[in-house]
Amino acid sequence: MKRLFITILSLALALGANAQKKKELTTVVDVNYCLPKVVYQLEVTMECTHAIPGPYWKYAEKELGMVPKIVQDEERWVLKDVRVKPLYVPDEKAVYTVAASVDYSSLALSLSAEGFLAGVCAGNGAEAGDYGTLHYKNDEADEVEYVDIMKFKTYNYLKEVLDTNYTFQEIDGEMKKIWDPIIRYERKSEMDNVKEAVSEIFRIRAERVQLLEADNDVPDGKSLDIILREYDRMEANYLSLFLGKEEKRRVKRVVTCAPVKIGEPVVAFRFSPKEGITDVKNVSAQTYALRLSDAIVPASDEEAKGEVPAIYYRVPAIGTLQLLRGKEVVMSTEAVVPQLGMLKRFPIEVITNEGLALEFHPQFGSLKSVKKK
Repeated sequence: MKRLFITILSLALALGANAQKKKELTTVVDVNYCLPKVVYQLEVTMECTHAIPGPYWKYAEKELGMVPKIVQDEERWVLKDVRVKPLYVPDEKAVYTVAASVDYSSLALSLSAEGFLAGVCAGNGAEAGDYGTLHYKNDEADEVEYVDIMKFKTYNYLKEVLDTNYTFQEIDGEMKKIWDPIIRYERKSEMDNVKEAVSEIFRIRAERVQLLEADNDVPDGKSLDIILREYDRMEANYLSLFLGKEEKRRVKRVVTCAPVKIGEPVVAFRFSPKEGITDVKNVSAQTYALRLSDAIVPASDEEAKGEVPAIYYRVPAIGTLQLLRGKEVVMSTEAVVPQLGMLKRFPIEVITNEGLALEFHPQFGSLKSVKKK
């Protein structure tokens, strides 16, 4: 996005070396600009393992001789990656105004699209950030597919039941009672499902052995491989009814954080192995924080604020940005933090009298160059 170049106080025809006064203004003209501050965007990638118990886990040891490891529904979270990105935004505590009223001299300001000061009587400054771009990723938890025998394509949830029914027929001259059952269907009970699942597991294993021993007419090669893989899949499905299963998914979360004082960590987020990113007030969870250390800060300017009209700029703090896990430093990089530096001022009278052109680094609010026009 191109920088916005704003020229103010430009009604004068010429600017004399002796700061000659111009015609009086009847309307006050104001131009506002701001200095930047940096906030850090942390993209946190986590992996969630969801343990889902099988509905018949209580029967696993008795029917299959296997002890299930998953007997309750739970989640386990692991932190996989953290990416830190600086974002330069307007500092609401550093907004200034250049005003023209009554007697004035011409002055030109260059501002970035954010309103950052880019130059005084100078060029257009550097390119601004790419605004308007959005990248949305649906990080909502996937719908969990619990282990359910009803979802197996080979499963029939009804069973055949024979009701006792008798009729009388004359046989060899005698009336005899004959059993004539009535067939009906009813839903299978839990134990019916358990017995059927166990039976299917052993059937699949027996048929797999027959295939491997070549006690069938299935040719070797690709056809045999496909059949064996299908048997493996079917057995795994039935075993999950007793042993449960695990599902894994990747989750990304984005948080922002800004250092407020040199040497003091600021909590960015808290991480729990049971919940992932959790509330920052949850003191039982592990803290991840940002800290600016080993910072170089210029000497203070006691005249940074005064009544004489001036252009305000910053000398940023430069130091090492650290990502902390508790008290342990897990990652560090060099960083420039404008809001933790010092505020400076350049009198407008000097700019106009000397015919100077000032250039600034818009993202840092720092002075880039001072030269004659």
